[in-house]
Amino acid sequence: MSNDPVVLKSNKYGLSLQLDATIPFEELVREICKKFAQSADFFGECQMILETMGRELSTEEGLVIIQAIELNSKIKVILLNENNELKDTRMLDQVDRFYTDEIFENAKIIRGSIYKDDIVTSDSSVIVLGDVKSKATIQAKGNIIVMGSLLGTAYAGYPDNTGCYIVAGQLNSHNIHIGTVSGEVTVQEKWSLRVHKREEEPVGISVWNRELLAEPLSSGLLKRIK
Repeated sequence: MSNDPVVLKSNKYGLSLQLDATIPFEELVREICKKFAQSADFFGECQMILETMGRELSTEEGLVIIQAIELNSKIKVILLNENNELKDTRMLDQVDRFYTDEIFENAKIIRGSIYKDDIVTSDSSVIVLGDVKSKATIQAKGNIIVMGSLLGTAYAGYPDNTGCYIVAGQLNSHNIHIGTVSGEVTVQEKWSLRVHKREEEPVGISVWNRELLAEPLSSGLLKRIK
């Protein structure tokens, strides 16, 4: 049996990934990044169905793996076959590929939530697959992506990079910092009704005219400031 934590196998419909069930998820993602970067020329530009085996994955973990593959190759994953269940990857996509460009190679990935009084720091970006609970703190020199609810303190671009951003599945925090800018988060006026009506929609926060501005990811705010 192979000791490789990620084994690629072709099948009738696309590609199978045999995943090690014992190593930490963040280590597994790094191995997937390396594997597909090394194989990028071999696969070329294509679309395929991805099948995962050997490890049970949550929806959020499936999303991370798909984006790790797509960011390190020219493959577009159109369906994910997990535990014999086909999932359209468009339904998994909470964060557009733009927002995670060049993040997976060096990002710290937190599998689960960050709880009260916990402090997480990173010299790069951070991806949290759960929530950031009230009175928890996350501080990163790069960007911060929270798949769940952001209730605690988030400090992206530490200490003075105002070009970073924060993404949250749900935003319920008043302690937001990006570089040297902090304070109240302003909801872009033309989107305010939409945000209130669709609280489950992921929100992006960035610095605009020295203020913290929030919009739904679908509005394209972060694309305009890149």
